Amino acid sequence: MLRHYNDDDKFKKIIDEFILSSSDNESIKYILRNIDFEAFKLGISFYQMIFILIQKGVIHKRKSQL
Repeated sequence: MLRHYNDDDKFKKIIDEFILSSSDNESIKYILRNIDFEAFKLGISFYQMIFILIQKGVIHKRKSQL
């Protein structure tokens, strides 16, 4: 199970590395900007929003496998 995003510097490093490696991909940059904007609207950090989206994806995948 995933640990809470604030407790895991590895999680932040992985996200940062993904962003840096995707810097020339316009569609990914657009998606990341939207994620950042939604996080701002909710009053949460970008990393927390990414963490939430990953959790939702995991839950959805588990449900579809049942």
